[in-house]
Amino acid sequence: MTEKTFKPLPLGNEDFVSLRNKGHYYVDKTPYLKKVFTEPSSVLLFTRPRRFGKTLLMDMFASYLRLAPDGSDNREFKEKIFDGLEILKDKEFTDKYLGQFPVIFISLKSVDGQDFKDAYGKLAELVAGLGEQFSFLKESEKISKEQKEVLSILKNQVTLQNPNYRSILTGALKTYSNCLYKHYGKKVILLIDEYDVPLAKASEKGYHDEMVTLISQFFDVMKITPNNNEYETSPIEKIVLTGCLKVAKNSIFTGVNNITVNTVLSENSSFDSIIGFTKEETIQFLKDYELEEYATLVKENYDGYRFNEKEMFCPWDVVNFIAESLDKISSGKTILPGNYWINSTSSNALLSYVGYLTDKSTDKMQSLMDGLSIETYINDSMNYDTLSKHEEMDFFSLLLHTGYLTSDGYRVENEETEKPKAIYSLRIPNLEIRECFETNILQHFKESSTQGENKAMLIAKALFEGDCETASDKIYDLLLNYVSVRDFATKAKPENYYHGFLSGVFACCGDYINNFKSNTETGNGYADITFLDRRGSKLVIIELKASKNIESVIIDAKNAIKQIDDKEYAKSYITHPFVNKIYSYGISFYKKDCYIEVEKIK
Repeated sequence: MTEKTFKPLPLGNEDFVSLRNKGHYYVDKTPYLKKVFTEPSSVLLFTRPRRFGKTLLMDMFASYLRLAPDGSDNREFKEKIFDGLEILKDKEFTDKYLGQFPVIFISLKSVDGQDFKDAYGKLAELVAGLGEQFSFLKESEKISKEQKEVLSILKNQVTLQNPNYRSILTGALKTYSNCLYKHYGKKVILLIDEYDVPLAKASEKGYHDEMVTLISQFFDVMKITPNNNEYETSPIEKIVLTGCLKVAKNSIFTGVNNITVNTVLSENSSFDSIIGFTKEETIQFLKDYELEEYATLVKENYDGYRFNEKEMFCPWDVVNFIAESLDKISSGKTILPGNYWINSTSSNALLSYVGYLTDKSTDKMQSLMDGLSIETYINDSMNYDTLSKHEEMDFFSLLLHTGYLTSDGYRVENEETEKPKAIYSLRIPNLEIRECFETNILQHFKESSTQGENKAMLIAKALFEGDCETASDKIYDLLLNYVSVRDFATKAKPENYYHGFLSGVFACCGDYINNFKSNTETGNGYADITFLDRRGSKLVIIELKASKNIESVIIDAKNAIKQIDDKEYAKSYITHPFVNKIYSYGISFYKKDCYIEVEKIK
């Protein structure tokens, strides 16, 4: 076997032309050209986890469809590149689509930064790169002098970083589409890879709202597709996007009509295996490298994903396994499955839930580790800004869309009502992801749960004794460790956020407190939080405030105490024969800090 020469493996190569020129192994996805580009929708979005081959797919699309700068179809070259692949067998489609379109292909994976200014600069850099690619348009006789002036600006990265030129930057895709259409007299195909990365990075760093506005303006080009009829003759033939999450339409797709979205939960069999390797493709891959005897090992470690009706493997894993196995065989070493996915995806968004999920959610994670399936609602259209609310549904939705979990289907709840809901069955797909889940996710939650439980008990103990200083210190520690600046970017009321935060803290004190109540009716109003000690002899009443600035925290805390008094929240307990101590607390928060006032009522 060591004497045999195999095709070079496509390890990390996302350039289709380079891959084919160098004779690399390629799993043929060209039949999807016809399915995608004859699909009636003007805009198509495909979402899959990282490392499933989205970028190579998009580059293959571009390589097939793109006409040459001189306007020719470059057919001889393209037929050589696609020689032996299925799509060339379809002569009718090939004659109509091969090298027939101006193509704009961009990836937004580099549009990020520590702050909005940095990310804005990265977008300017990306657009300036397109300016270089389409520099020939400045010589076109079919383009007006005014448009050529705009094209000159679009080539200048420094100028584009100036906020005064923001409208030119965000209108770049519109400008290029219109100019390419005028120059060639052919409609444009726009391919956008990793479309949601700027939003994900912005959410992590705390400038999500600014980025949503910027990307929405940048994607305004989608409104000039044929079905939106903004132009009498649209310059756009079709737009295809890929990413990890389907962002809610009211976020960046406002006003975009006739959009088809295909996610890991979609039931459209036309696209279920467009991204990733099918079982058949994986087995053939192993056979071609004389590794078919390891098919069971590969299945156990890298299979398990289900996209609609298809059993799918992660291409990154399969290619790495084959590469590593060939090296081991040549050196006489035993072939063992490696974990190639563990460093391929970020868990930052998931780890932001540490300290906020309930015991029920933690139990579900343990069930997953035990090889069981769990049932949960799924948010299939998420906005990154909603992650700061730390909802259980969003957490498990993230696990699904980022590849930590897969779905075996769903059952319909309340099917006979006007609003039936789907409850999905989720599980960890394979042994490799199980290890990633343990290392990247569950271990962090277990460690934080132990630490959080200890701090929570100390906070409760201090409140039962009227010890504001200790309670404040311990709450501050939790805020410092578990609260991100981006958590305050949510449009929900800040008081609601802190209320949920403290409710989660006291959920860790099940063995130390009892009769915990949130927003319960008492006296002449609704107390934010009340609970008793285990014996029922000490009562804590808490009213929360979110301060607008650090200077107002003391006043806000005192006003909270006054509200407890005015609303008589403690009234029903004052004459209670077993309750001999009652403490009312006004707790005011400002970002990662808090201030506590106490009044002993009984």
